[in-house]
Amino acid sequence: MRNINENIINNCKNTLILIEQLKSLESFLGDFNFLVFGRDNIVCKNYVFSLQTILISSQLTLGNIIECCKCFCLADAYTLLRKYRDDLFFCLYLVVYDSNVKLQKNAKTNKMETNIEQWCKNNLSNLNISEVLSTIGMSDNLKESVYKFGLQKSFDEIGKHLNNYTHGNGYSFYNINASSLDENNIENQFKNIIYIAKYITTTFLFLLVLCSPLYIMSTDYIDYLEFGQIPPKDSQYWVAPFIVEFFKNNIEMIDKNCYEYLKENTCMAL
Repeated sequence: MRNINENIINNCKNTLILIEQLKSLESFLGDFNFLVFGRDNIVCKNYVFSLQTILISSQLTLGNIIECCKCFCLADAYTLLRKYRDDLFFCLYLVVYDSNVKLQKNAKTNKMETNIEQWCKNNLSNLNISEVLSTIGMSDNLKESVYKFGLQKSFDEIGKHLNNYTHGNGYSFYNINASSLDENNIENQFKNIIYIAKYITTTFLFLLVLCSPLYIMSTDYIDYLEFGQIPPKDSQYWVAPFIVEFFKNNIEMIDKNCYEYLKENTCMAL
């Protein structure tokens, strides 16, 4: 049946075009991983680690989602999409901790520190995604944007949809024979997966920039220093062009005013 499904998908022209959108998202994440390499170290108690482990894993998960789509195993694709969401937002959870603990330690950062320490020991348990999202959403530098753009409601809706497939919460939430659907239905299924994948990625990047703008800085400033030259004025605020392009193409998924909000609330030259 996998082969039958794959043949059906290969004969759906629009579906193959849609899969290319997922591949573009995978490529973007790879470029982002390369951009932040060397500036993504987190310190927690006696542990120092890089975000690369999570980011690379997320890129690979996205690749596996693509493979599931190719053979129309959409329940598996949605289950992996939930993992993709969980991993990216745990990554953001780490960045929020790093940003907050540098300002002031309190009960909230202490709890985050305990969770992260257990994660470093490969012994983390009982940290569910709702707590991760709530902690992110209530952080001082993000809570305004989370409320302003209704991100909690959007993520609640996406979470319910992903959980339905992960837990098999109904007759419709399983892998099926693609021949049971017409081409329009297949195409709509793919469009929904792409929408969720893009929304998760865009929201992650949007909140990451508000929390720690350094992650989208272009390499120009550092390149000049490494070659013993004086960087151009304000080049530390330049943004990698592929990040600007991604935001311009996708940020309206959150809200049409998000791009201006970023420009007004960060020091970066978006």
